[in-house]
This record gives sequence, structure tokens and C-alpha cells, in this order.
Amino acid sequence: MAGYDVGQVAELLRQIGHHDKLIAEAYVYGSITRDVQDIRQINILHKKGLLRPDDEQGEYRLTAELKRMLNRVMRKQSSYRQLTDMAKVIDVLDDTVQDYRLSVQSQLYDDAEYYLDQLDDLFYEAKDNLNVSLDNMHYAISSQFGFVSSLSAKVRENEKALNYAQKLLTELQQIDPESCYEWSDWACPAEFARKISGFIYWFNKTLPHLRFIIDNMRLSLFRLRHDEKQANLLRNMARYLRQHPEFELSDSLYADASLDKRLRFAPKLILKSYIDVTNSALEDSLIRVVQSLRKQAKSTPVKKREINRVFVTPTELAPAYYDYFEDQAEGLFEQAIISEQAISALDFWKNNLLIWSEKDKKICPQEWVELIFSCYCKLTLEQQSALDIKPKGVLVFGTNANYSYSDIVIVLK
Repeated sequence: MAGYDVGQVAELLRQIGHHDKLIAEAYVYGSITRDVQDIRQINILHKKGLLRPDDEQGEYRLTAELKRMLNRVMRKQSSYRQLTDMAKVIDVLDDTVQDYRLSVQSQLYDDAEYYLDQLDDLFYEAKDNLNVSLDNMHYAISSQFGFVSSLSAKVRENEKALNYAQKLLTELQQIDPESCYEWSDWACPAEFARKISGFIYWFNKTLPHLRFIIDNMRLSLFRLRHDEKQANLLRNMARYLRQHPEFELSDSLYADASLDKRLRFAPKLILKSYIDVTNSALEDSLIRVVQSLRKQAKSTPVKKREINRVFVTPTELAPAYYDYFEDQAEGLFEQAIISEQAISALDFWKNNLLIWSEKDKKICPQEWVELIFSCYCKLTLEQQSALDIKPKGVLVFGTNANYSYSDIVIVLK
């Protein structure tokens, strides 16, 4: 109770004692009507949290906390079931609705009024408890769980609140509020039907609000975990710097003679928020600025669009180019695959040199070796994985990784 002042508690008790008649009428008759003579007193009680507006315009009822306290003091029978979850709330409401229906149909109007007041209190208490829970969760997110100081505690509180909100959402989603319309599927009074429809409207509006809070909780938890990670990194860095004094900067570092001149402190800049018109050195530049501002901006003339014709020429077929020696290179790869033996490009050139001469085809050994290497590079990855090349050459003089190749051997893997 340290969070309250004695004067505040005394002031609240004085308000209850000063308006005892209005509070007693609201407790005995269920509600009071705001008259012209009582409007100021009702507004005071409403502001103090002792009265709450009723569904009917201009009527007020006692708050659930004050009525529960009076029921306990007056030994009046109240609800013996705890409203722990919404499913139990629906069960209690269903029992009360059935009692109210039987009383109305049996023309027991005093009992019907009692059950209607009890139903109104149940509706208000259920909505108030859930709304307060959602408001507290929203406040905890907005304040970044300010009731705890350390980041690790904030993360734990966020995780607990998120788990509670997700369980609450799962519980509420299992309830079909449209089934509550069955409570009013008889010739019920209009006041009773308004209370049922108002509860269903509130329930349908609460679920999107709860989903919005859960999304904000997930985002807040991600940010808190990121901040906690950054704090741990900074804490480890600070511990490392404390253990290594060689990284500490001396307070007289700026006066160290060995420090580079560019890293030393420079004289402070003299900045002003206005132009010193008495300084004659700024006169010429200031005049140029003023004259440039006085000049009217020249409008850029709009260029006339040029119109050209596009001529489409028919597509010409390019003649196919056939390379005889590329065909021979493919034959070399084919022979290596069929024979499953290593084949030298230079030996292949020697064996086919006579046949090529008869067809008036000539190629020197160096160009033939380069052509084989080029054709190997053009193969697909699957083909290259099936074949392997083993170049033969010598190191180029004056280098450490350049070779002059005189032959290439194709090997089937």
C-alpha cells in the first residue's frame, strides 16, 4: 500500500460518505438516473471510479469492485464461481440467461430483474477484466517493460506476456460468439437483447485487438533480444579493454610530440547564425549572392519532338560456318571415349596428317593443341566431368606458374 497516500484514501472515503444516498440507491435498485439536481454528484462518483455508465442512456450502476465489497459486507449471495477463463464465463452467463428466461416466462418479474442485474454485472466484469488485461499488456509493450531494469529481465517478461497472450488468443478463438444469439431467440425484452448483442459486438472487436498486441509483442521481443546481444558484446568489449590498459587513451594525448599533426586538436570554428554585414571582406560575395537571388529564373524552352520513320528490313539468313578441324577434335574426344584409353593430341595429329593433306587441310601442331584445349573448355560440365586432360609442357623462363604446353593427353575418367 506504499503507492497510495493517506490523504487520497481519506478523500475517497469522504466521497463515499458524502454521497451515501446515491450509492445506496444504485446498490438497492440496480441503477440510478442522472437528474439535473444530481448530475454534479454523479459525475464526481464516475470520475472517482465508483459508478459506471449503463447501457441505457443517462443511467449509472455501481462498479463491480464496489458492488462486490458491499455484497460481502451485507452478506448478500453473489456468484460463487470464479471467472477464470472465457469458457467458464460463457457457462455462467448461460446459466444466468436461462434463469432470467424462466423468470420472465413465469412472470416472476422481481426474480427476472435480479437475474438481469446479475447478468449485467457478469457482462461488465468479463469485459472489464479482459480489457484491463489487454491494456496492461499494451502498456507493458509501449513502455518496453519499464517495471524491470535489466535487458534479460525485459526479455523474460516479454516472453511470459507473449505466451500468455497466445494462450488467451487460442482460448478465445475456440469460442463462437455467434452462438450467443441463441440466448435471445425467444420473445425476450429489448433491454435483454441489447445486452446480448453488445457483448457479441465487444467480443468480435476484442480478437483483432489481441492479435495486434501479439504482433507488437513479437516485434518487441526481437528488438529486446537484439539489444541484449549488443549489450553483451559491449560488456565483453569493456571487460577486454579493462584487462588491456595499453588501449587506454591518455588525457594528455593531444600534447604528445610524437602524435601526427593532423590528429591534434584544431582551433574551434567560429560559427554564427547571421551574416556580419560590418565585415567588408564579405561585401563582394554577399552582393553576388543577393544579385543571383534577384535574377528571375529562365524558363527552359520546350523542344519540339522529332518524328522519324522506322524501316524494318527483312531478316537475312546468315550462312552456316563449318570448321573442319573442330569436327576432327570431336573425333578425338569420341575416340578417347570409345577406346577408354589415353590419347595424345599430338599423336592424333601425326596419324591424320596424311589424310588431311589429301583433302588440302593444313594445321600446325601448336594450333592443333590449342584447338583441342579450346574445345575441351566448350564442353558441358557433365562432359568435362567424364573426361580429363593432362597437358605436357615446360615452365616459361622467368615465371613460376606459366607453362608452355607442347601436347595434351585426353583421358577418360
